Amino acid sequence: MRNKQKDSDFHIELDDGGLLLRRKTELLPSGAYLCEGELDVSDLCTSTVITCEAWLLELYKLGAGELFFISGKEHIRPKTKRFGVFYPPFSITQPCFNNTRGRFVGIAVTEPLPARFTTAPAVFESTFTEPPSGVAQVIETLSEGGNRQPIDINPKPSLLSLKAKRLIDENYLVYPSIARIAVRLGVTHEHLSRQFKRDFDMSPSNYFRRLRVADAPLRLARGEEIINVSQSVGYNDLSRFYKQFRKTTSTSPGAFKKIMRPQRT
Repeated sequence: MRNKQKDSDFHIELDDGGLLLRRKTELLPSGAYLCEGELDVSDLCTSTVITCEAWLLELYKLGAGELFFISGKEHIRPKTKRFGVFYPPFSITQPCFNNTRGRFVGIAVTEPLPARFTTAPAVFESTFTEPPSGVAQVIETLSEGGNRQPIDINPKPSLLSLKAKRLIDENYLVYPSIARIAVRLGVTHEHLSRQFKRDFDMSPSNYFRRLRVADAPLRLARGEEIINVSQSVGYNDLSRFYKQFRKTTSTSPGAFKKIMRPQRT
């Protein structure tokens, strides 16, 4: 089997792999973004999903193949063909789609959830197959989910990497200097970069850039102008925003906005 690896952020959108094809989208008055779509993956596709301030809940009903998550040295697999995946704010996960066919629905929201749900990304059994109508139903879905399994990219990262990640998460809009973060944590820039990459499979600089781009899709889905989105996520140079967005998502902000904008009538 040919092994294809793709990277994307926030929502997985891999056109050439036929992955997560959105058929219906909707914006609620609260600003929540809903989507429904189909899975059609003919190979093994691995993606890195990074969330920003918004959290993401996706519910799957598989007809064939599998979806699993790389967590450290383990592959975390749902126990059934109907399951949910929850990505809390500022999380890093690696989902893998293997010859997968099925249906999915999802909701992305910036409104806070109870802290017990946001400690770690997780996959869980769920009988829900329709898009949640709002945060109250999301809480119900998460509360009733069975066989909850954490899916962090690294379940036991070093304390150094956790501290550095927290500082980047808190300051990503004001261009945090990785060198200054290293000094603040009492290590060299080189040591911090090596340890962070060992723990999260990317350098702190790369994580910082991708975190900024991860903040953009929901803003685009809500209809914000691209130049305003660029400035909101810390890019005063529009060309740099385009370059980083395309590097991360393999598409342009304009094309992504067209894909993500609501289609329902």
